[in-house]
Amino acid sequence: MFQTPFGLYYLRARGRFHLARGSHKAAIEDFEACRELMERWGLDVPGLAPWRTDLAEARRGLGLQARHLAAEQLAKLGPYNRRTRGISLRELAAEAELKQRAALLREAVEELQAGGDQLELVEAMAELGEAQHALGEYAKARITTRRAQQLATRYELEDLISARPAPGDSEPESPEDPVIEELSDAERRVAALAAQGHTNQQIARKLFITVSTVEQHLTRVYRKLRINRRSDLPFSLVAGLRNTA
Repeated sequence: MFQTPFGLYYLRARGRFHLARGSHKAAIEDFEACRELMERWGLDVPGLAPWRTDLAEARRGLGLQARHLAAEQLAKLGPYNRRTRGISLRELAAEAELKQRAALLREAVEELQAGGDQLELVEAMAELGEAQHALGEYAKARITTRRAQQLATRYELEDLISARPAPGDSEPESPEDPVIEELSDAERRVAALAAQGHTNQQIARKLFITVSTVEQHLTRVYRKLRINRRSDLPFSLVAGLRNTA
């Protein structure tokens, strides 16, 4: 088996198992074995087995520097490998200074939403909420953390964030979500689907409208809610859509 790509999948899966158990040294051995085989075969491509981000996570668990591995992984990725890109950005953020960490995590959330990895998305959102809270962005932290909690509940991933503190709980009360009453029904429908992680093409198909119309609606939504990106959309839009359905 270890003379075929199936051996790579096995080594990576076993390494991830060791990571989940906290056996970082054993995980490192498997990920480095994966690297050795891929380099020997001339198959060192992220789409086959992104060993660099795995190895970075394992090394970080032992307190070792790993930023260079995540940076190398990002340099090798194409524009369509959004899941691995999001994971790599999370790894870069782990060793970045606070302000840069928040920016990297925002980008990671956007990539993971498009990449469809709900587990990584929940973790990235929870980490972004913590970073926003540390920066004093308490309202944003509450919105981001609430979205992470709601996604975790939907996909039965509550254990991932149950041990994390809820950022902003001790802060003075302030409006928790941007005002959404200004949005038209069409804008709310588009924004709710975008908040759930659907791409513009998927939203267009679901609502039987053009991609251009989706983009125009989102532009107006961003302006009205005073936000700059998809990952800032309040998840309360989703609940609001259900209530009016």
